[in-house]
Amino acid sequence: MAVFWENGQKRALQDAEAGALPFGANLFAGSYQGQHQDGRNPNYKIMPGDRVSVNTWGALEIKRVFVVDGQGNIFLPSIGPVPLSGVKNSQLTKVVKSQIAKVYRTGVGVYTNLLTAAPVGVYVTGGVPRPGRYAGVPADSVLFFLNQAGGIDAKAGSYRSISLLRENKSIAEIDLYEFILNGTLPPIQFADGDTILVKRRGPTVLVLGEVANPGYIELLPGKMSGADALAVVPKAATATTVTVQGLVAGQSHNSTMEVAVFAKSQLSDGDTVYLRSEGRPDTILIHFEGEFVGPSLLSIARGSRLLDVLNYVEIDPTLSDVSAVHLRRSEVAAKQKQSIDNSLHRLERSAMLALSGTEKEAAIRVQEAKLMQSFIQRARTIQPLGRVVTASGGTQQNLLLVDGDTIVIPARTNVVRIGGEVRMTQAVVYTPGMNAGDYIRRAGGFTDRADDDNIIIMHASAEVTMGHDESNIRPGDEILVAPAVDSKIMQNAADISQVLYQIAVAAAVVLTVF
Repeated sequence: MAVFWENGQKRALQDAEAGALPFGANLFAGSYQGQHQDGRNPNYKIMPGDRVSVNTWGALEIKRVFVVDGQGNIFLPSIGPVPLSGVKNSQLTKVVKSQIAKVYRTGVGVYTNLLTAAPVGVYVTGGVPRPGRYAGVPADSVLFFLNQAGGIDAKAGSYRSISLLRENKSIAEIDLYEFILNGTLPPIQFADGDTILVKRRGPTVLVLGEVANPGYIELLPGKMSGADALAVVPKAATATTVTVQGLVAGQSHNSTMEVAVFAKSQLSDGDTVYLRSEGRPDTILIHFEGEFVGPSLLSIARGSRLLDVLNYVEIDPTLSDVSAVHLRRSEVAAKQKQSIDNSLHRLERSAMLALSGTEKEAAIRVQEAKLMQSFIQRARTIQPLGRVVTASGGTQQNLLLVDGDTIVIPARTNVVRIGGEVRMTQAVVYTPGMNAGDYIRRAGGFTDRADDDNIIIMHASAEVTMGHDESNIRPGDEILVAPAVDSKIMQNAADISQVLYQIAVAAAVVLTVF
C-alpha cells in the first residue's frame, strides 16, 4: 500500500486504493442482454444453418425459404446445389443469380434475402467470473459473450490478452484497451463451438491522483515505461509531477519526478503511480467591479500589483471614486466566515448548556434558547464580503494581487446611507460637517432597541470606524446601528453583541436578535 504523505492525505490515498478498479471495468457496467446482432450486415459470411429466402420470376418461379445445409449449400429446384458457405451477405443475390444463369441464361429475375443467422454456442473461460457456454449469433461481438460471463475478473483476468480459439487454434487476439481508447475491435464472426479465452492479467500499475478515473492499468510485456502508462490515462490528466512507489529486487523505492522524466522511466509490476499538478500558471485572473471602462475579467501576470493594474484601467474621474478603491478577496472572506462560525458555535454551546436555579428560570432559558437558535440559523447564512482596505493615510498602497481578487472601483455618489436600528432606513444627501449622529437624526433617530453608543461607519473605501460623534463621514459611506442586547434579558448578551458586530463589519448587514 502506497504512502506519500501523512494524516489526511495518507488516509485519502488508502481510500483511493481500496476503491480502485481495473481500467475499463465500466465496460461491463451496462447490459448487453437482448442486444443480439441479426447477422444481416453486408459483411456477414453465410454459414450452415442460416435461413435464406429466394424469389425468382420469369422462366423460373421459386418462392421459398431454404436452410443452408451442413455442406454449406442450398438446393434449388431445376438448378441443383448452390454453395453459399462463406459468401458475404452483400454478394448473396449475385452468387445465386450466377448459378441459375448456368441453366437459364436469360428471362429469370432473382431476389434473395438472409432472414436469420443460425444460433451459435460460444465457450467463455479463463479470467471471467462465470465461465461457461453462452448462446448468441455469429455476428454478436466478443463484448456480448464476455458480458454474459460476468465481464473480466477484476483480480485475475486480462483486458489486453484475450484469444479466440477455433478447433484449438487461435484465430484472433483481442486487446480491449484498443476498443476503449480507439473504438476498434477485430472483425470476428463466431462459429458454434468457438472458445473465448481470457488470459491471466499481465503486469499492472496503480494510477492515482489527478486523473479522470483512478485505477489499475495493465501494461504489455516489453511496454512498461511511464509513457506507456500515460498513453492509457484519460486526457483529463493535468499532472506535472509524478511519485512512483514500488519494489525493485525486493527493495522498496519511492521517487518523485517531473512528467517528462517519468515518461522515460521503466515501471515494475505492482508500482503505484501518483500524479499531481504542482506547477503554477504564469497568469492569474482578476475581477473588476464598480464604475470603470473595459472588461470585468482580466488575465494578468502573476506577481502584478494593484497600482500597476489600475494604471491600465480606463475610468472617468467624474463617475469613479478613485479614493475609495479597495479589494474583495475570497481568502479573507473565508477567514471571516470561519471566525463568525466559531463565535456562533460557542454561543450555541453556552445557550444549550445554560443552568437554571428555579423552574421559572428554566422556562425562561428554554424560550431564550429557541430565540437563540433562530438567530444562529439566520447568522450562519450570512456570507462575508472579504473586503480589504488598500489605502493608508489617503494614499493607495501597491498591494500584491492574488488569483481571484476583485478590484472594486466605487461609483462616485453624493449620498450617505443609514440603516439598522433607525426609524427610517434611507439614503440622504451628503452634507459637509455633519457627524454620524446628525445623519441618524435625519433618519428619524434611533429605535428603542438601538445600541446608540456603538455606531458602525462603513466607509466606501472598506475602512470601518465606530462612534456616535464620528465626523469623518464621506460621500458613499454607510452608517449602521446595531441592536442593543439587554444583559438582564439575555444571559449571553456579550457574546451575541460580539457576533452582531462581526457580521456587520464583515458583511455590512445588521441582524436583529428577536
